[in-house]
Amino acid sequence: MTSEFDPSDEPYDVGDIVHIHAPEPEYEHRFGCEVVEVHRDSEPTATVEDYSYTLYAYGIERVLDSKYPHEHLIPSPRGYPNINDLLGESPINGEDLFGKFRRPDLQLINKYLTAVDVESDPTLDWLNEIRKGDVDRINSVFAEVYLLYYLREKYGSEQVSMNATLSDGGDSKDFDLRLTTDDQDIWIEVTKPDYAAELEGGFGWGMGTRTTNSIDRKLKNKFGPARDAVDDDVVLVLAVYQEEQITQGFEIGRWLDEEYYDISDFSDGWVTFTYLGEPDFEYHAFTENGACCNSVFAALTEIEEPR
Repeated sequence: MTSEFDPSDEPYDVGDIVHIHAPEPEYEHRFGCEVVEVHRDSEPTATVEDYSYTLYAYGIERVLDSKYPHEHLIPSPRGYPNINDLLGESPINGEDLFGKFRRPDLQLINKYLTAVDVESDPTLDWLNEIRKGDVDRINSVFAEVYLLYYLREKYGSEQVSMNATLSDGGDSKDFDLRLTTDDQDIWIEVTKPDYAAELEGGFGWGMGTRTTNSIDRKLKNKFGPARDAVDDDVVLVLAVYQEEQITQGFEIGRWLDEEYYDISDFSDGWVTFTYLGEPDFEYHAFTENGACCNSVFAALTEIEEPR
């Protein structure tokens, strides 16, 4: 266990969610675990290090055979310092579900949050999404944090802001991110379509429609009013996080080929991305303004994936 992740100063209670950071790989478990039994030394001089625990493991949905010593467990998600800073001092609804996420995912989110200043960046929207206690909504926060990290790694915090306000007009809409370079003013709205696990028509190669429906709503409800509110030189970009890259990528491509309407009336371009494997950002321009941003997003693939 690295010094970055430390066990709790107090014994865990039944019902607490933890992650295992054991020195031996055979005792590791990637998902969050719930404490179902607490074992302690009966000696009055016993310390917190003398506690051990029986754990129920999410992911495999069973009680683990071993008893785990206190020093090998960290509270989840509060044991990750940057996540803890984001959540704030008081417990919030949804954090127990967040804690059940896989340990590598929370480690990565903790790393991505190094790009965020919780004192100055507007993070309330993220907390509100976590409070909903829904996996898809928490993943939508992850998608935004992920893209923010790469943009700020490449262009710096001064050039990448959050929750940018387009105008003071009645139709004003906030976009998630704004990137200002010497040549472009780029407004980015991030969407993570809720992936339809059940394919259209049952099993087989049919494609669900939830991904493209989400994109369609985002373009019409947010980009439509924004297009009329911004200056002509502002570049509006939709960033689509693909939870399942191959299937959703095929679905998006098929939807584009249908040409239901002229997307350039709403968006100058969009970037699709996923965190599976190496960083993968694919940018597609729909207007001349959008074409000027090809190198901006291509540069993100040059950044090394944090571990």
